[in-house]
Amino acid sequence: MDHRTSDQRTLLRFLARLGQAELAAGNAVALVERDLGLIAKRHGQANILVFALPTVLMVQSEEGQEHRVQITPGPYRVGELRFDQMEGVLEIAREARGGRLSPKDGLRKLDAVWRMKHRYGDAGFVLGYLLTTIGIALILRPTWYGLGWVALLGFICALLLVAVRRQPAWNAVMPVVASFLLASAVAVMYRYGVQEPPMQLLIPPLIVFLPGITLTVAVVELAFANTVSGGSRLVAGFAQLILLAFGLLGGFRLFGQGLPSFSPTERLAPWLAWAGVVVFTLGLHLFKSSRRRSLPWMLLTMLMAYLGQYVSGLFMDGASTAFFGAAVMSITALVIEYRLKGPPALVTIIPAFWLLAPGSFGLVSVTTMATDGMDTAGSILQLLFILVAIATGALLGAFLYSGLLHARRTRWWRRGAPLPDGHDGGTL
Repeated sequence: MDHRTSDQRTLLRFLARLGQAELAAGNAVALVERDLGLIAKRHGQANILVFALPTVLMVQSEEGQEHRVQITPGPYRVGELRFDQMEGVLEIAREARGGRLSPKDGLRKLDAVWRMKHRYGDAGFVLGYLLTTIGIALILRPTWYGLGWVALLGFICALLLVAVRRQPAWNAVMPVVASFLLASAVAVMYRYGVQEPPMQLLIPPLIVFLPGITLTVAVVELAFANTVSGGSRLVAGFAQLILLAFGLLGGFRLFGQGLPSFSPTERLAPWLAWAGVVVFTLGLHLFKSSRRRSLPWMLLTMLMAYLGQYVSGLFMDGASTAFFGAAVMSITALVIEYRLKGPPALVTIIPAFWLLAPGSFGLVSVTTMATDGMDTAGSILQLLFILVAIATGALLGAFLYSGLLHARRTRWWRRGAPLPDGHDGGTL
């Protein structure tokens, strides 16, 4: 085997492994294909064919004689990637695009990413989940009494997750198990006089199961004509919602009289929602084991997303607020990555998606349909409008950054600053 053939095989192996890792991190297939194509071009292989789907990746050499088909390991096999692992994968891609990382070193770094351990251990995992739950509850603004019950439910769910987090196979059934157990607990609580709206009690502890990012990326991919990957993600996201709704309804019907209805009274002060964003960010930092340097950037992106949604909500209602929140979020995340040398945009964007509520609204919609029949199908249509608004806002924000703020296109902005690696920043 000559030296050139050996280098080409190493490159193909690196591209396949990197693409597999990016897909596992939740990156859109268009971005995965872009990254791998740019890296191949850096190594003189401009005609390498890359074809990606959410769970399958094919990389073929110019001659057509060498190819690799990589199956993306699902969360039921290896567990979900944490934020520090996502950041590691995307930094490897960024270094490789810039020509600063050889395929051999890239393979070594990818192996190290898969072996990374949680930075804060089981205690940080549980505390982070509890803070995440409380943060979302503050944003939803229940009563003080309801906030205490939400914290208890979040603690129970955190203990359940920490007990099985080293057994990835449980990821396939945890949405049903967690939603069923929490709904059963709430149904029992109602027997003893608790009168809080059920979804305000249940959405915060179940927030990490909600497929908001999956559904939004699906709409983005459909907008770029990636119909197979977009359609499969859309089906996967709705399947996740159905599993959660199935668990909720099962718990209420087994231990109660179906899904009750209560009107919120004496809700928390509106300003506490801003405190909720901060608590939520800190909780995700501990729970998802993000790097310490990423915490302030995550907080900034989420505050900007919430600000965009809040300010637009003063003048309009409905899905439009999610559109402006997503646009502001996207621009902020890209500026942080390419101009302020912060973490990859995907790492700061994913937490902000939870604040834009496609997953929580979808869970309410699906549960309501299962309870009241198809007369409430308008809720699902409203969910689709919200998804389109978020996806369109994210795309528009990315294109605005690329056209107006990116260093290679704006002289006043790039003054004294180097061009980003690979000359690719800013477009989704």
